[in-house]
Amino acid sequence: MTSASTSSSSAGVKRKALSIDDKLRIIKLYDEKIGVFNKQQIADQLGLPSSSLRTILKNRKEIEKNAFSGSTKRQKVRNGKNEQLENILLEWFRQARTLNLAVNGPVLTEKANEIAKRLNITDFGGSNGWLDRFRKRHGIVYRKICGEADAVDDNSIKSWKETILPNLLKDYSPEDIYNADEFGLFFKLMPDKSLVMKDETCHGGKLSKDRLTVLTCSNWSGTDKLKLLVIGKSKSPRCFKNVHTLPCDYKAQNRAWMTGSVFIEWVQQLNCKFVKQKRNVLLFVDNCPAHPKEITLTNIKLVFFPPNATSKLQPLDQGVIKVLKQKYRKKLVQRYLLEMESVTDAEIPKINVLDAIHYVSIAWDEIKPEVIKNCFNKAYFDNVSQEDPHVLDSDEFRDFEEVYPGYTSIDDQLITNEALELEEIINQATVNDELDEPSDDEEEYIPPLPSIASTVQSISTLRQALTATDGSENMLLYLGRVENFLLNKYKNNVLKQPTITTFFNPRK
Repeated sequence: MTSASTSSSSAGVKRKALSIDDKLRIIKLYDEKIGVFNKQQIADQLGLPSSSLRTILKNRKEIEKNAFSGSTKRQKVRNGKNEQLENILLEWFRQARTLNLAVNGPVLTEKANEIAKRLNITDFGGSNGWLDRFRKRHGIVYRKICGEADAVDDNSIKSWKETILPNLLKDYSPEDIYNADEFGLFFKLMPDKSLVMKDETCHGGKLSKDRLTVLTCSNWSGTDKLKLLVIGKSKSPRCFKNVHTLPCDYKAQNRAWMTGSVFIEWVQQLNCKFVKQKRNVLLFVDNCPAHPKEITLTNIKLVFFPPNATSKLQPLDQGVIKVLKQKYRKKLVQRYLLEMESVTDAEIPKINVLDAIHYVSIAWDEIKPEVIKNCFNKAYFDNVSQEDPHVLDSDEFRDFEEVYPGYTSIDDQLITNEALELEEIINQATVNDELDEPSDDEEEYIPPLPSIASTVQSISTLRQALTATDGSENMLLYLGRVENFLLNKYKNNVLKQPTITTFFNPRK
């Protein structure tokens, strides 16, 4: 086909205004077809000018972001004149919905005027026209709120496990059924200090420098343990200096808590992953202020457990998080005992956020699929297979609990999210300086990057230790891979091509 005919063909395609929903479908179809067809062929199949397809793909991130913040029926999402005010109001609205509070037009307008006053915005009127545009921009629909009791009775749990849950699961395989759950972690707490922290909840963001919130997520079969999301107080801890790679995702929040905006970003990225994999999945989460219900997802069906029943119904709460925390704390104790052999107690370095990230990620990696599968079964996901009590009650687990009683569960009551007052939402949206300041507790010595020579020497020392240890064949192979990886990264500095004169010039 000549360039003239191609131009003619493109010009003949009728252009039409596309909604965000249309663009999402186009992106999804593009991901499915790109391995087989080129962009021009895909555009032809979709009845689009190739330039329109390129524009959609170029703006992909913005389109997907807009799909989670408002109506997908709109062709464009325009920010209001007072964007900061609207962002704060939207966050407040999402939280109110999660808490099952009734919100209507007058309530939204009153709250918007209150925010405007606190932000010193003098030209905001909060008219009916503004309210209508705000609702359309963000896809807000008023709904009747049904009353909910503070506690779930046994009949509700029975109905869930015998009727509601089986109906939800019937169209999905265990590989496509996920549960996500957060837990709080006193990341540097040692056994000798555990009694001081016993039953601490940290309401109001207390002890945020000593805590992390960790989001875990896995499928029923245990074959897909997603990368952890760790939330800390500081955006740039000192221990992150020279760090370019982490084994998990990391976010900062001034109280080290999960928030609605962080959760939406996380689940949005997860949805994109499943779009690329051409999978439709079921994701179970608990009812909490940090899990907004007003989220549009294409490949994830978000299901909320009945309020106040997660201790019995949420799979990861049935033992997975307990095992993860025990493995983490065991690593802290082992590190402390090993370092005691070479330095005095006063010289042992404190655990920092980077250490905690590495240890908790290793602990998560060590959890076996049968542990996760067993906990899903315990949460009534399988009415045929019974839970195996021996999976969680190992000799290793019992021995640790006997030596350090209560150490694993010391932070079980930690709060990982909390309904924020309007003032706190405003502060969170307008003040970010605190997140950028490294905490006072992180004044510890940060060692410089190791030299190439010391890195090679360390690998040699590890190899020597492994060769003197029985059953280390696989570890030696892994160490060889680590060595090759690092040398390839260093090759520009180490493996410079010598000239022929190099071999004849004597060293001075």
